[in-house]
Amino acid sequence: MRNGDPGARRPGFDPTAVAEGHRPPPRDRDRGPGPGPGPAPAGAGWVIETVVSPFHCLYQDALYFHTQSHRSAARSDGEASRHARAALMLYIAGAEALVHQAAAELGRPELARLVADPGRPLPLADVWRLLPAIVFDGPPAGFDPKAPPWPQFAELLSLRASWSYPGPAPQRRAYYHAPNQGAPYEPLEPHQVPPALALTPDRLHFPHTGLPRDPYALRPRHLDTARGVLDAAIEALDRRLAGALTRDGRHRVEPVRVVHPEA
Repeated sequence: MRNGDPGARRPGFDPTAVAEGHRPPPRDRDRGPGPGPGPAPAGAGWVIETVVSPFHCLYQDALYFHTQSHRSAARSDGEASRHARAALMLYIAGAEALVHQAAAELGRPELARLVADPGRPLPLADVWRLLPAIVFDGPPAGFDPKAPPWPQFAELLSLRASWSYPGPAPQRRAYYHAPNQGAPYEPLEPHQVPPALALTPDRLHFPHTGLPRDPYALRPRHLDTARGVLDAAIEALDRRLAGALTRDGRHRVEPVRVVHPEA
């Protein structure tokens, strides 16, 4: 999962690498002196077809914003947090794409639509739990929701859900601390809570991951934790699927072929 290569493919793509024996049309600069080429006739040029992996696309985008979050931390906590929030949403969107694509491609057709129907979406945690039963005819490998990485993964999903379903004002209270009245305020840490406030640590952070409940308090180090949790959850799900989830890179391979002109 920790492939940092953005996987750029389309810019500069050479169709000859896909369809051996075809020669791409000459570039304008190879035609020599003469008038401009003018409008291309209908049907001219090359057309390629690819099968997109949304998981691969979104995960690579998340890596980009993850990197930007670390790079901007020295300049501004606010900028770093903004990039971290973008990366977190993309990581989880990639997780959704991963299991829904696996259900469509690996699951038994009569059951796959139970977890991959956008008109009746299931909670993402349920999809991850049920996917092995959708794929295999028989009892899936053991699943202990209390064993890592599942409690941590549940917190990651709960954090995203708390942003999408924020609830009433009392559930959205956040706290900041300054050492003195003139100092800048930073997100309140559990060890800084004055006894008179009676704030428990889980009001500020999730207990298993330490991820902050306040979206403005998200920092690059929290994003490192979130990515580690997601990667561990993917590896654990892959084990439950006997390696089928990532076999031959199926979750991120984006095959390309020339469709015009025909071979």
